[in-house]
Amino acid sequence: MKKKIPTQSGVTILELMIAIFILSITSYSLFYGLRTGDTIIGKAKISGTAATLASNEAERVRNAALQNVRLQDSTYSETVSGVKYAVSRQIINASNINTENYAFTEFEIRIAPQGTQFPPYVFKLIQGYCHK
Repeated sequence: MKKKIPTQSGVTILELMIAIFILSITSYSLFYGLRTGDTIIGKAKISGTAATLASNEAERVRNAALQNVRLQDSTYSETVSGVKYAVSRQIINASNINTENYAFTEFEIRIAPQGTQFPPYVFKLIQGYCHK
């Protein structure tokens, strides 16, 4: 009669620990990638909204120039998609650069998202006025 030799089947504790370690590293990497993606998408939404608000404010400046209205500094807040933004327009160069038929004024538009970790977005522009 032949004796059966016991086989070494099953999982050792060392193999189990290595498998858990590899799984935890993979899970952490996946979680970190998802978190980074959410941060990038959030920043893109906020910067896109800031650019739109700055474009709207620049359009107000252009309309005032067409109507020969002298602009003053202004500050207001606007809420877009649940995020509150502080919008301010400041005249940087109050003494216009004048030529015979044209005048130029330099403005700074600052869009500050409130309650987020993102810094304010600053846009500078020069508006020309024609005096013909």
